[in-house]
Amino acid sequence: MNDYTPIKKMMTEKMVHLYCQDHHDDALCASCQDDLAMMFKHLDACRFKDKGWPCPTCPDRCFTGKDLETMMTVMGYAQEWMEKHPDQAESMMPPTPGQVDTRP
Repeated sequence: MNDYTPIKKMMTEKMVHLYCQDHHDDALCASCQDDLAMMFKHLDACRFKDKGWPCPTCPDRCFTGKDLETMMTVMGYAQEWMEKHPDQAESMMPPTPGQVDTRP
């Protein structure tokens, strides 16, 4: 496994938790759990996962239709939240590759 997939999964999970907490008054409701599982499925299947590209800039988007809409909504909300709460945004920052335990 490369260093980027665990980082992307960690960041995706943080964004989904934040979105769900603020929109559904839950740490992670069933709907958001399903969305997170779908996002992880896409990240695991990514053919560019060793490049570390952010999904929105990827030349071969695997997120399409409702999946893309869901991911962009969650990412957009997380970005707005970080801009409004810069003092708390540090908790949303990704670690440097190599700082994440990639062992199975």
